[in-house]
Amino acid sequence: MKKALSLILGTALTLSAMAQSAPSQTTPTKKAAEKAMVKDVKDLKAERKERNKKIAHGRLKSAKNDQREINAERKHLNATKKHLKNKGVRTPVEDARAKVNP
Repeated sequence: MKKALSLILGTALTLSAMAQSAPSQTTPTKKAAEKAMVKDVKDLKAERKERNKKIAHGRLKSAKNDQREINAERKHLNATKKHLKNKGVRTPVEDARAKVNP
């Protein structure tokens, strides 16, 4: 009886301590996500500039591969945009572009 009571008491204490601890944060905060968005927009702009140089110099195969990377980057950017819109930012991509191009 004494063992069962101590086991129940220990379990109750453990569960109450776990319930009070803050859950681990898997998604970045709104501010950190906005900073990452600005960095992503800068990177995308640099990749487009590099791709355009390759097209101008006639290196079309390399430019085609760069275009695939740009498309993947844009897909990631749009996913981040949806995430930020859910957090309450009205125009995340436009805000990031404004910070990149003052």
